Formats: sequence, C-alpha cells, structure tokens
Amino acid sequence: DEETIAALERLAPRARQVLVTGVTLIVLGTAALTIMAVSTVVSIVPIGIVLILGAIFEMGVGHHAQGGPDGPVNAWHKAGSMLAFTGLVAALAPVLPSIVFTTLAGLALMAAGWIRLRATSFTPLRQKSAIVPVAASVSILIGVLLVTRWSGDNLVAAGNLLALELVATGWGFVGLGLTLSRLRRN
Repeated sequence: DEETIAALERLAPRARQVLVTGVTLIVLGTAALTIMAVSTVVSIVPIGIVLILGAIFEMGVGHHAQGGPDGPVNAWHKAGSMLAFTGLVAALAPVLPSIVFTTLAGLALMAAGWIRLRATSFTPLRQKSAIVPVAASVSILIGVLLVTRWSGDNLVAAGNLLALELVATGWGFVGLGLTLSRLRRN
C-alpha cells in the first residue's frame, strides 16, 4: 500500500522516537499489570487511564506519519483511536455491566490489531521486524478473548488482558522503530 510506505518513509527519521514510544508503552503496560497485582479493591479505571495514555503516544506516531495537517488518516491514528476507545470503556467499567465492557473493549482491540496487522502486511520492506505482526496478532487474540468472555465476569482477568495488550503494543512499536532504523540506513 503506497500510503503506508509513504508514512513509513516520513517516520524513518524519527525511528528513535518510535522506539521510545514502544518502550513507554511497555512501561505503561507493566505499570498496569502491577496495578492489577497489588490492588486490593479491583478497579479497572486506572487501566483505562493508562490505555488512554498509550493511545496518545500511538496517535502521536500517527501524527508524525501524516505528512502535514491535511495528510491522510493512517493506521496509527486508527489503531490509536481504537486503543483510546478501549481505555474510555475501561474507565467507565464501574458503571457498565461486565458483558458490555468486555464486548466493547474486545471489539476495539480486535479492530486496532487488525489495522496494525494490515499496515504491516502491506509493507514491502525486506527487513521488516517480525515483532510487529506478532504484537498485532496478540491484540486480535486478546480482543477475541474479551469478546468471547473468556475472562467471564472477572475484572482482574480482563484488566490483566488489557495490560498485556499495552505491553504487546509497546513491543510492536519497538519492532516498528527497528524497521524504521533499517529503512533510514538504506
């Protein structure tokens, strides 16, 4: 897809910032896992806030790949929007019935993963990182687990799945940063 290739070329000089975004997402996801592990009163609200922070970083990458204020909406904008929606749903979890929460969060994660996977699949770079499609597939899998209510009514399990999603997204950005570094060198 020519739009994705053009976006990657615009991002190539910012490979280091994309790597930092990936590491930041991994740290946020690890923090979310820690919140779930040490929380005596289960609250998914902090997980939602952390997901929204992660989405802001992902949309920041999309902004740099856009190529200007009137540039096309790209995969990172779309996936970041889905991650922000997931965070909003998680932050509203105390007022949403569990089945609504897990269904909405799962659908948003499946969409975000699919968008990232498509963006990776149509990139004809010879040295692209294998981490990116694996991370996108993890997002899709976590979305499926939430939609099929694998976690049931257990908010701890759902919160851990969302935290793992953020870690997987971070690793995807680390892989993207490595791909961009290779692209910049060529």
